Amino acid sequence: MGRKFFQVDVFTERVFGGNPLAVFPNPEDLDEAAHLDIAREMNLSETTFIYPSESPEADFKIRIFTPTREIPFAGHPTLGTAHILWETGQIAPEKETVVLQMGVGPITVTKKENALFMEQPLPEFGLTVKAMDQVAEALSIDPEDMESRYPVQVVTTGFPALYVPLKNLAVVQRVTLNLPVLKDVLGDVDMIYVFSAETLNPGSTVHARAFAPFIGIPEDPATGSAGGALGAYLVRHHVIEGLNPSGIVIEQGYEMNRPSTLQVSVTESGGEIQSIQVGGRSRTVLEGTLRV
Repeated sequence: MGRKFFQVDVFTERVFGGNPLAVFPNPEDLDEAAHLDIAREMNLSETTFIYPSESPEADFKIRIFTPTREIPFAGHPTLGTAHILWETGQIAPEKETVVLQMGVGPITVTKKENALFMEQPLPEFGLTVKAMDQVAEALSIDPEDMESRYPVQVVTTGFPALYVPLKNLAVVQRVTLNLPVLKDVLGDVDMIYVFSAETLNPGSTVHARAFAPFIGIPEDPATGSAGGALGAYLVRHHVIEGLNPSGIVIEQGYEMNRPSTLQVSVTESGGEIQSIQVGGRSRTVLEGTLRV
């Protein structure tokens, strides 16, 4: 049986940039094991499957799989799937919003000119890691390469990551994972996310890299869920002087030759974060049929 699918490059204005995503729009008779089999076959960081909504709050139900397991939420699968829904006419072109039912609850995606933006769950600030030497060893850098003014901390807007501020661009670029040590550092968290305020592009706010090797993602070229949580981290810890919280720009994926641009907007009132939006552009690069 042939199953139609699309491949989308997310968080980029051009093909062969951003983060690739496979989208299966009609998987209704797949058994449970087949979802993961297909995700392994596609061999991308994530693959999504579009189902009819089971909730009156949502227009569609979306399931997201890495090559190793199902996850409740991720940014580029949300935006890339919405892109396909609009492009294939499953959402009327004049409609400006769609609500997607995810494992973390309903996520609203909005069209703004040529980009799509998702409203993320509010951030949760978790564990602060004190073992700086061990974190540095996990990244194959020196402890003094870390920006000690700010915490190494777990933050989540639906997909937890450990955020590690580094002193400059050169340090971020030379990060190499020491997997046995990293496994101890991460514990139950799947992703480590390193960043610096020194960037390649003058219009960017931070340069970042994301790694989730234990769920089948050695490095991720663009991480929307983690980008939203990074925006919250930057605002909460006052990392960048004069930061415009509604105009955060993250550059990612350059070390993989998959340059990506993520736009983040954080709204804050009375010292509390009220909302987070993450967005960018997408390009469809492939349409095909999987014979299963």
